[in-house]
Amino acid sequence: MRDLDTQLLQLLADGKFHSGEQLGEALGISRMAVNKRIDKLTMFGIDVFRVSGKGYRLAHTLDLLNQTEIERHLNRPEIPVQLHHVTGSTNDDIRALMRTNSLPAGSAVLAEMQTAGRGRRGKAWVSPFGTNLYVSLYWPLKHGLNAAVGMSVAVGHAIAKTIQPHLHGQVNVKWPNDIYIEQQKAVGILVELEGQADGEGSAIIGVGANLMMNSDVSGIDQPFTSLKRHVKAPLLRNQWAAMIINAIRDGLQQHDRVGLQETLIDWPEFDLYFNKPVRILLGQHEYTGIAKGIDETGALLVEQAQGMKRYFGGEISVRAK
Repeated sequence: MRDLDTQLLQLLADGKFHSGEQLGEALGISRMAVNKRIDKLTMFGIDVFRVSGKGYRLAHTLDLLNQTEIERHLNRPEIPVQLHHVTGSTNDDIRALMRTNSLPAGSAVLAEMQTAGRGRRGKAWVSPFGTNLYVSLYWPLKHGLNAAVGMSVAVGHAIAKTIQPHLHGQVNVKWPNDIYIEQQKAVGILVELEGQADGEGSAIIGVGANLMMNSDVSGIDQPFTSLKRHVKAPLLRNQWAAMIINAIRDGLQQHDRVGLQETLIDWPEFDLYFNKPVRILLGQHEYTGIAKGIDETGALLVEQAQGMKRYFGGEISVRAK
């Protein structure tokens, strides 16, 4: 998406009608050029109404992300934040920056839309324009990949604990790190690691948060919700972007200092399945038991007939029995 497309969106963001002539004058282009750029916006899934004699109007107002506004609400605004309107994957953007720059810990990339967003186990992450939050952060692992043990659990817990006071309804973490509100998924987290077990490494923490996702969106194979349905005050995307970035950075710093020591204190309060029957899908095998929280490594504890069993991240799916 080019600068003119962005400027056009900003003009239309109020949800009111704007004539092609008005838009052309504001952008310094012809009415025909405006029409072509409107066509381009629709290719990104942005609904634009065209009414003869009135002009163009978005289907709903847009609260576009603004880098300056996000930085204004960050605890550490000096740590770099990049904003893209359309990108393939914010995790891939961070990876590219890692290879060409010396990044400070906590550097972040956000996007209004991803064309190749992904979740755990290689699943696609539906990423429509101007609706949700797609953000990835870089975090160095100075003591190797082993330092990442429990990291995804720490991030999920930190986000859940941060957003709970701002929402109606119970916020939970579905092990290891998906965040649910009232039993429906609202936030997904993907941690990707690079490096060696016995040398320095890096973690890329990708977070997709459903801020204003419509309930009729296609391509999602599980129940989901949006934060907008649960907020106690009007949802402002830039403030929520900063809040979640702050939470991720705080969770990572805490994990570096004390591992999961502080996370374990109130994990049962946020654990979606604590003391509930669960089934564990591990490859072609299925195991059942009672979920009993996590240990100091972030492993899932399940009480089974033969005793307590620990399960680690990977190709494991946890579902209510």
